[in-house]
Amino acid sequence: MARSISSWLAAPFRFTPVPVTVLTVAVYAAIFALVLTADKVSKVPKKMRGLNLDQAYEDLHRITTRPHPYISHANDDVRLYLLSRLEPNASKYAHVHLSDDLISNASYIAPGNYVQPYRGVYFEGTNILVKIDGTDSSLSSSDGVLFSAHYDSVSTAPGATDDGMGVVTLLSLVDYLSAPERRPRRTAIFFFNNGEEDGLHGAYAFWKHPWSNLTSSFINLEGAASGGQPLVFRSTSLAPMRSFLSHEISHPHAEVTSADAYTSGVVRSYTDYEVFERGLRGKVPGMQGIDFAFYKNRAYYHTPMDSIPGMGYREARKSLWAMMEGTRGAGLSLLNDDNTRGEDEKGVYFDLFKYKLVLFSLNSLYVTNIVFLAMGPVVILALLGWVIVASNKASSSQTEGSNMTREGWAKAKKFLTAVMGWGRFWLALAVGIIAQVGLVIGFVKINPYVVHSRPHLVLLACMTLSYLAIVLPLQILQTLLPSAPVSQKLAVSLELYFLTWIFLLVSTIAIQKRHIGGVYWVTAWNISAWIVCGISLVEGAVRELKDPETGKKAGLDLTVEDEQEEASNRRFVRGVLYEAPEPQDTDGAEASEEHGEVVDTEPTEITPLMHQHRRRSSSGREYVTVNGVVDQAALEAKYEEFGWWILQLLVSVPLTALLLFQVVLLLLHALSNTMVDGSSPWTVYEGLAACSLLIFVPIIPFAHRLHSWLTITVAVIFALSLTISWTAFPFTQERPFKVYFQQSIELEPPSTALARVYASSAIGPFPRAVTVLTGLPGFVNERVIPELPSSWGKDLSCSEDPVVRPNLLTCRWEGALLANPGGPSSSSSSSPATEDWLDLAVTRVNASAARVSLGGRNTRACRLYFDRPIAHFAVRGAADGGALLPGYAMPPEGVRELRLWSRTWDRVFEVELWWEEAEDGYGEAPFEGRAACEWAEYASGAAGGVAGAGGRIPALEEVKMFLPVWALPTKTADGLVEAWTKFSV
Repeated sequence: MARSISSWLAAPFRFTPVPVTVLTVAVYAAIFALVLTADKVSKVPKKMRGLNLDQAYEDLHRITTRPHPYISHANDDVRLYLLSRLEPNASKYAHVHLSDDLISNASYIAPGNYVQPYRGVYFEGTNILVKIDGTDSSLSSSDGVLFSAHYDSVSTAPGATDDGMGVVTLLSLVDYLSAPERRPRRTAIFFFNNGEEDGLHGAYAFWKHPWSNLTSSFINLEGAASGGQPLVFRSTSLAPMRSFLSHEISHPHAEVTSADAYTSGVVRSYTDYEVFERGLRGKVPGMQGIDFAFYKNRAYYHTPMDSIPGMGYREARKSLWAMMEGTRGAGLSLLNDDNTRGEDEKGVYFDLFKYKLVLFSLNSLYVTNIVFLAMGPVVILALLGWVIVASNKASSSQTEGSNMTREGWAKAKKFLTAVMGWGRFWLALAVGIIAQVGLVIGFVKINPYVVHSRPHLVLLACMTLSYLAIVLPLQILQTLLPSAPVSQKLAVSLELYFLTWIFLLVSTIAIQKRHIGGVYWVTAWNISAWIVCGISLVEGAVRELKDPETGKKAGLDLTVEDEQEEASNRRFVRGVLYEAPEPQDTDGAEASEEHGEVVDTEPTEITPLMHQHRRRSSSGREYVTVNGVVDQAALEAKYEEFGWWILQLLVSVPLTALLLFQVVLLLLHALSNTMVDGSSPWTVYEGLAACSLLIFVPIIPFAHRLHSWLTITVAVIFALSLTISWTAFPFTQERPFKVYFQQSIELEPPSTALARVYASSAIGPFPRAVTVLTGLPGFVNERVIPELPSSWGKDLSCSEDPVVRPNLLTCRWEGALLANPGGPSSSSSSSPATEDWLDLAVTRVNASAARVSLGGRNTRACRLYFDRPIAHFAVRGAADGGALLPGYAMPPEGVRELRLWSRTWDRVFEVELWWEEAEDGYGEAPFEGRAACEWAEYASGAAGGVAGAGGRIPALEEVKMFLPVWALPTKTADGLVEAWTKFSV
């Protein structure tokens, strides 16, 4: 009875299938559950410690009533509302200053696209700034903190997330810090900039404001999705990241992997962060700071669903509070603490369950990697040598040799077991890689966009296949070619450590060469594998010294003696006659050492009732078994262990799985909705597959002891998830398809812009309106456009642009739905003339210069496209005579596009242009190009605004009316409508 109780109590600690399976399931289930729970936005606390969420929520409603791009009258309404909210604080407190900046103009060269790497920009800002003076006069006057958010939206979205919540967060902080008792040590600049969506224009204009030299650090608030928990996208250095260690932030969320995605070019989106970090060369140094942004549910990004209702019932308040609390906590630290200043050292940062922020320098990670690259193998080799010495010492004290003979298959099986025992780790890893490659190919070829609407289902398929591909081969091999379980664990642990060492070497090179910090999980994985391998070797040595026979099985001997097969042998039986050979003299030679012959005899009174066998193990030790009976308890005792495996599993799995699962969830949220924007599905599925496989690699040392029923259950889940994900329609109302819209209107060239020889080539009739829709092939051309009446019977032209918009299809057709620019002087004619849209006059000054006069009706944005590059431009009225911002000079190859932005309506731009005069007379050739203006207002988007102020875009209204319920419109460019004409002088 006592023995059975002891056995029952010891059962959970044995290295047997049930305990191993239970602990494995518990560990992974706990990690997945905790991370998924933390992935949800936290509830709003009852105590807000001075922040007014209700007021911020009201502000959010006010500024997101309708889309408000820079070239809209709604944008002016938002600006007036912001001023009305800020003026009371500036009037009440002497330390609060308000600047309604209608003066700053900027000319500069901005980055373009692959076709046109650069473009010229002239921008007239309408930024709003608030300055709260710091209390510590001993601090440098340039040591302030900049808080930035943009109050313009795109033309197709109200902008609740991008960037409404950032704007109202700054309003709340102005209210919070204006109170005298909360004045910070350092000066705070709150920057409400305009024109970010069209090219970060407001941030460039900031450098023209006198307060731009008061700040050395910044927090930029952004929204690249729709609600959720905001993330520290990136940080310039370690110092500003320390601000997120503030106890004021209850749920910090940061991941250096997102910053690596920017630096490596995986993410090509731009924010004001770039402008602030860069500064003005030779004039204003770049600032240290943080991009703090929303990133979940990108399917609503720049669509009508970027709204308060689009975030979900009561979700907007929670998301808004998350940004308010995080910005307040980090902002107060930057304003009042000294540890957020200092060295420009790259940092590594990530959160644990959005509860604890882990932060250290990239150099510390690099040094740690170097130490473990050098020290790790030395320690493992030393322990391995200890095991080998202990094994040899124990074996030498035993009787050598064996009288047993084995059949050829038994020897071959022993050899295969030894070989496969040391090779099955690599086999399982290879099977896992091949399986994931096949799965990725299957997704891309069968249903490439399903991850857009069912991301967690795709992740489930990837993870269940990873488990099956790793565990199933090991279980099959253990059945066909069994090896001692403990020895198998040791062998796989050694091989796993070697794999992590290779990963560590590669990650160290990435840190040194590319300054990649997102490889921190490799370091954790290597250290975990190193500890597990060390424990396994110590265990093997201890068992070897304690009991040489079982120690061999816990050490490096992967073979298992076939007890069932040997039970039928009838040699070395007690009670039989032993006949020794007759001694023979051989000319002085020593007597032969030939063994005697064992023969059966008739049973006698001393013969045991049960036939027994004397056996000799591979180590030379003799033991006795009963005929036909295998002592299973004794057999298991040779291979079992108590407790060692528990410690090893808890070291090997949890930390690595946790870090990788957090990364894979980030990838899922950030990348799953990017394919409708043109991202390659290969990037999405390869990232998910790789991370999913790595999550289960740490379980390999224990995989051969996992229960077969768990494998069957996982196989069923995989089959179901794969079937659904390969057959489901990829788009839903909750995760919609995006259709990019623009209408291009060609106008008749005015006589003031054409030479005679060129005018004769102009072909009417004018105006010609071409609707342009862009989206994923097979959907935009087959499911969207056929439902639009304006496309019926038209000559539809579709093509792919692998450079500007890869993986997307652009379709065009000429229609009769002509836009109207609106405004008090808009024409009601069905065929408006060129002057109803824009005024253009082009004059050739000399062989290498021209003057352009361009203005649009009821707009603030125009463009000039050139057939040859220009080397210089200057807009009349520009600051500093049109001099370009330092560090944003004209490239040697010039530019072929110039964008013009005005703060006033109906502005006529007077532009001077110069180009290089060619020696071959090329400069005397006609100077040709296109002049265009942009419009972004439409009836449904301007509802509730000033009557008659906005324009009308019937083609967009048609698209909105007839789009499938699983699709939403978004803008292609700054203007939903571009009206243009040619010029040649």
